[in-house]
Amino acid sequence: MVAALVLVAVSAASAIEKSPQASVTLSQEEAPDVFLAKATLQQYLSRIVRKDWDGVRRLTHPKALAALESGRLRSRELARWDEGEPELKTFRFIGAREVAPGVVLVEVGEDTYRPQAQGMSLDDASVYVLFKSQGGFLVGDRKDGAGLSDVSDRFVRARYPGYVDGQVQAQARREASRGGRHR
Repeated sequence: MVAALVLVAVSAASAIEKSPQASVTLSQEEAPDVFLAKATLQQYLSRIVRKDWDGVRRLTHPKALAALESGRLRSRELARWDEGEPELKTFRFIGAREVAPGVVLVEVGEDTYRPQAQGMSLDDASVYVLFKSQGGFLVGDRKDGAGLSDVSDRFVRARYPGYVDGQVQAQARREASRGGRHR
């Protein structure tokens, strides 16, 4: 009985590792915020593939939505719901980096269908910028054609003031003043 349960658990773990949808994994070296940001991005991109635009908007930072509506942010980068935009078909995580407390960059390889060219584009690099806000992570921007090394921490800190909730920043300052240790 126990041997059968162990066998089932091992085969389930093996199947999960081989599944393309199981790309969010927590390694021992991955920071908790990086893991949570990747989990949010997994949901966000899955909703884009399914064309669940209301779900996509719920996972988009309010400041990013306001920038899209005002024209300050190019719709091609983030608003995949516009007609004629490339259609995301599949994706895979390439890497991730925490820029500052509550700010995570995630590089993704995307396979997209391009309506104007009537063809597929495979493994295009994009970097998503996620911010801790409203109790979780939200997608704030997308840098099309960029890799993690193309987006500097300094640029992200300067470009997105006020995207991270004040509570997250205050917690980071408290932890830094204690040497990063909890009491």
